[in-house]
Amino acid sequence: MDNLQEKSRKAANKTAQAPEAAGPDVAGSLPLYASPRAVHSRTHADVAVLTGAGDYAFAASAPMVQLTVDEFERAGLDYPIVFFGEDAQPYAVTSLEADRNQFIVDGQFRTGSYIPAYLRRYPFVFARDENSDRLILCLDHASSRVGKRGDAGAVPLFEGDEPTAATRQALDFCETYVAADGRTRNLVALLREYDLLAGQQSHYTAPGAEQPTLLLEFQTISAQKLAELSDEAFLRLRTLGALPAIYAQIASQANWERLPLTA
Repeated sequence: MDNLQEKSRKAANKTAQAPEAAGPDVAGSLPLYASPRAVHSRTHADVAVLTGAGDYAFAASAPMVQLTVDEFERAGLDYPIVFFGEDAQPYAVTSLEADRNQFIVDGQFRTGSYIPAYLRRYPFVFARDENSDRLILCLDHASSRVGKRGDAGAVPLFEGDEPTAATRQALDFCETYVAADGRTRNLVALLREYDLLAGQQSHYTAPGAEQPTLLLEFQTISAQKLAELSDEAFLRLRTLGALPAIYAQIASQANWERLPLTA
């Protein structure tokens, strides 16, 4: 068993043995998660995930979805990638309209479209307990993917006090995601260190309108600033492995044309 699997097994055992709590007292927001609760063997003995409920209707109204740097090259083939907010969090833009993800139709992603890891992780998530600052595995109980032991397609989270393979797999995925999120923060720090981010705006001019409407303000990597870097700075970015993600983000801006507004 490799290190990741071993750490996940230990984390799962700790989760199973953790004392029962009223709910996770977690810090920070979790977009798309309506009712995340800490997973424990005593509170989730009869809780299961439903294997036949793998639709993405829960994200059908999300015009932007968080990304990690590990996803830039693939996600950049389908979506414009932008940096948004004070922390410059990367997002895939899925629509120019509020409350719509144009890549999801009838609960399913369009064939061939990349599905961000943030959505593939659902309904599980690691949340940070603000009382102890530790990461705890949570499950969104508002999800249609969550059911009871005995339901059609149900896969229990625990057998006795032991986490099932489904729970261990969720832990593995969440742990991998947290590591990727750390690499993403490192990239953003580099972009800020070299002042490579530039503010941008997305506008739309409706038929017959005289003035365009501001749709979104965001940041993107400036190709001009990148070209003006010193050889030493550019070499450092290459050595740190940042260039593939940088070029992927810049190239992804061509995907704005794939996001038309509906009439």
